[in-house]
Amino acid sequence: MNNQEATEIITELETKIAFLEAANDDLERALLSQHERIDRLDVIVNELRNRIKEQASVIEGLESVSSEPPPPHY
Repeated sequence: MNNQEATEIITELETKIAFLEAANDDLERALLSQHERIDRLDVIVNELRNRIKEQASVIEGLESVSSEPPPPHY
């Protein structure tokens, strides 16, 4: 292998490394974006879960009122 071939191989490897570094940076940004989105969705899910629990409590309260016998008439 002569000096010219070695230089070409090194240049090709440097190009590939630069491409892989850029691809890695893109993947890191995408991963960070996905983590941020998951965090936001977790907050929304927890808020919805709390609302459902509140509504279930209200419904249970209404069901217990309607299942009571009517008061006696005087």
